[in-house]
Amino acid sequence: MIPLALAISLINTFLIQFHVVAKPPSVYFFTEANLGYAEILYILIASMFAGDLVSRDFQKEGLFLLTQPISRRKLFFAKFLSALTVSIIAVTVYLFGSFITAYLLYKDIIPSWYQIILISFLAVTALLSLVTLFSAVIKSPTMSITLSVFLLLILFPLAQQILQDVNKTPLFLITYAMQIITNLAQPPPQDSSQPTIFQSLEVFIAYIILGLALSIIIYYKRELTEA
Repeated sequence: MIPLALAISLINTFLIQFHVVAKPPSVYFFTEANLGYAEILYILIASMFAGDLVSRDFQKEGLFLLTQPISRRKLFFAKFLSALTVSIIAVTVYLFGSFITAYLLYKDIIPSWYQIILISFLAVTALLSLVTLFSAVIKSPTMSITLSVFLLLILFPLAQQILQDVNKTPLFLITYAMQIITNLAQPPPQDSSQPTIFQSLEVFIAYIILGLALSIIIYYKRELTEA
């Protein structure tokens, strides 16, 4: 996923350099275009690194690990922190690629770059927590990964669009909260129809707490015979 993250961060730069698309008039528009891939990329990262985080332990290859003298709580958090570390690295590569290319093209960088980085870290942590919950509930690693991608890339955005069409704000959807990333890349005044920083933070923190709490409870209670 790290090479993919780097490649995605360079897409718009290559398109501009090869005259496929025109160079945006400002660093804001260029950065916003680069960060337009963030939602899909973060969902793929979370699905790949956490989609089988729990469910694989209850397959044949995971039985040996669970029979070792280590608490399931420690095992769970060790695996989650491992997935989080790799995910943060991939996100960092993507963001730094986006900001560095912006500086090379415009000799400037948007002032909210540090907010975007911190919020991206929190967003991918929330996504990992939610996908981990899917993995804890579903027995098959393949099915948990597939469900994660389907829900986050198709069902959640569809529900978000339906709610917005009837003038309802989908504050509880993580995909809606993630729109703060591109909103921060816009020049002031920013789009008031998008979530605020505090609204997005509240959603991300809620997903992290609920996702991890429910996941560890399910993980602790599942029997080896469930595989």
